[in-house]
Amino acid sequence: MPHHIWKRYPAWAYFTLAYLIAWGLILVINTFTSSGAFEGEGVLSEGVSVPLMLVWLSMLAGPTIAGLLLTRAVDGAAGLKKLFLSMARWRVPLRWYAAAVLIFPALLVAIIFPLVAVSPNYTPGLMLMTGIAGGFIGGFFEEIGWTGVALRKLQLKYTPFLASMILGFVHALWHLFPDYLGGISFYQEFYFLHFLFWIIALIAFRVIAVWIYDRSQSLLLAQLAHGSFTGSQLVLGPPDVTAAQSVLWYGVFMFLLCLVATVILVADQKFFFRKVRGVSRRKRVAFQPGAG
Repeated sequence: MPHHIWKRYPAWAYFTLAYLIAWGLILVINTFTSSGAFEGEGVLSEGVSVPLMLVWLSMLAGPTIAGLLLTRAVDGAAGLKKLFLSMARWRVPLRWYAAAVLIFPALLVAIIFPLVAVSPNYTPGLMLMTGIAGGFIGGFFEEIGWTGVALRKLQLKYTPFLASMILGFVHALWHLFPDYLGGISFYQEFYFLHFLFWIIALIAFRVIAVWIYDRSQSLLLAQLAHGSFTGSQLVLGPPDVTAAQSVLWYGVFMFLLCLVATVILVADQKFFFRKVRGVSRRKRVAFQPGAG
C-alpha cells in the first residue's frame, strides 16, 4: 500500500490491513484443514480444536500487526512509544475498572440464569480458564489495533459517537468470514439473524468501550473491556442450546447492551457529540481523544 495512502487515510488503511492479514491467514488454514474441522460454536461444548486455535491466532494477528505497522509508518517511533505508554496507564479512578470489567458479565447473569428456569439447555458452560484466558488475551492484542490505532485516527475527523458507529460496524463485519465458516453448519437458517444481532451488539459494545477509553485515556481499560465482553460470553454462554435458543439469548443480550449504550449516550451527550478539534490536518495530528 503506497505510503501517502497510509498517511492520508490511516484508519481505513488499518482496516484494510487488518482484514487482509486475518482473512488471508484464515483462508490458508481453511484450505489445508478438512471440511467441518473448524466449528466455532463447538468451543462451548467441545473445547478448542487445533483449527479453531489457528483461526483465533489469525484473528489476533490481523489487528495487532496492522496496528503496529501503521503506527510505525504514520507516527514513527514516537507513535509506537505513545501507544505502549497508553497500555501502561493504569492509574485511573476505580469506577472505570468496574465499568470495563463488570458491565458485560452482569448483563449475562441477568439473562442466563432466569432462562435456566425455563430450560436446562441454558445452563452456562462455566469455562473459566478458557473464558478468562481467551477473553483477555484476545482483548489485549486486538485493542492495540481497534482502539489504540483505528479509534484514535477516526476521532481526528469524527465525533466519538460517529467514530463508535464506524468502528463497531467494521469490527463486527471483520468477524464475518471466520464466523460464517465456523457457524453456518450450526445456525443454518438462523445464521442471518445470528450475525445481525452480532453486528448490533458489537456497535453497542463499541459505544461503551469508547466511552470508557476516552474518559480514562487508558488503552488498558479498553483491553479489559474487550476481554470482559468476550470472556464473560465464553464463561456464561450455554453450550447445549439449539440454534434458535442461541439466537434468543444473544438477542436479549444485544437488547440490554443497546439499552446500556443508549443510557450512556443520553447521560454524556456533550462528550459523544462534541465538535472535532482542529480545522487543519496538521492540527488534527496533535489531537488526543478525550483530552480536557
